[in-house]
Amino acid sequence: MRYKIGTLVEDKGIVGVISAILLKGYHSDTNGYHKINWRDNYEIQYANSTVYVIGIEAFHRLVGQGQIKIIKGGTPLPSL
Repeated sequence: MRYKIGTLVEDKGIVGVISAILLKGYHSDTNGYHKINWRDNYEIQYANSTVYVIGIEAFHRLVGQGQIKIIKGGTPLPSL
């Protein structure tokens, strides 16, 4: 299972949004650079302008432990 882009989260009192799902594999960005993701990740943008990339499994573990709270849009999607 994975969460949708646009899901609002609270992490240590700071509100953020899942802005991208970065799937494992080979990708090219808009600048022509190539990168390899070894795991599936979420990109989270926080209200304090911080951007954080976290592994999907680690994110789900932190949600399960209550360290990250899902505020809105928290319906998990099936895994790819």
